[in-house]
Amino acid sequence: MPPTAIPYPPFPEVRDLTPLDPGTMTDLAHRLPLTPQFVIPYAGLRRGRDRVFLAGTVEDPDAVVDEHWGTPGEPEVWGSDPEAAWRILSRIPGWYCVNGTAEAVRQLRPMLERELRLPGREMGDLFYVLDQAPVVRPTPAARRLTVPDLPLVANYSPPVWGNSYASLEELLATGIVAGVVGRGHLVAVAVESARNPRYADVGVHTLAEFRNRGYSAAAAAVVCSAIQAEGLTPIWSTGSGNRASQRVAEKLGFHRIEAGAYLVFDQLQRRGGYRPD
Repeated sequence: MPPTAIPYPPFPEVRDLTPLDPGTMTDLAHRLPLTPQFVIPYAGLRRGRDRVFLAGTVEDPDAVVDEHWGTPGEPEVWGSDPEAAWRILSRIPGWYCVNGTAEAVRQLRPMLERELRLPGREMGDLFYVLDQAPVVRPTPAARRLTVPDLPLVANYSPPVWGNSYASLEELLATGIVAGVVGRGHLVAVAVESARNPRYADVGVHTLAEFRNRGYSAAAAAVVCSAIQAEGLTPIWSTGSGNRASQRVAEKLGFHRIEAGAYLVFDQLQRRGGYRPD
């Protein structure tokens, strides 16, 4: 049987731009700082799941626009030249915000607002690190998920599996996933969504009717313990407005270490994303 595809939408068609080939993506990945901000870009580049456009050279990029697999409407942008970034973004349909370091977003904002003739709304992208054992201990309610659990994982919606895996089988065989099962199906999940040689990002989701029962924290504790057993440090990233996610991180013992930023164009989001002329 063919592998079970992760049900993410395809990247929108782009004209007059050529994405990086896998070898160049790997080269670029190894030049990224080993910081929490760049864990998800590193994984998408290294595993070849993202779609990435470059202006300039890998050694000294004028601009990199990284569309993460699964969330192409929120590209991550870095490099030395905001105008070069706009020349790439202006040809990509579907995006409604950009993500990056706080400094990168500050540099991009005036130009993007001018070119789009729309106001942008800046929002923090918070990063937390867990440098101790999880305060919330794993409980019987949460357990590690493996390949035999494929039917449970395949039926979970929305798909929240990060940008590192080509199939659900690969996710379960090589990644770190935990969940809580109720009424015969998954009701909460935690996943190692991305990693670099130092950190691994932890993502969680709980179905609405099962929230406020500690399931996200319990599943995340399983994932964090497994990450630490491999010698990596768990990190947690969330928007500044997502207080529920921040509370789960703090309950587990994570502490905040840095912040990036999103620049959101609400009018673009309501229209279904940017459309090139």
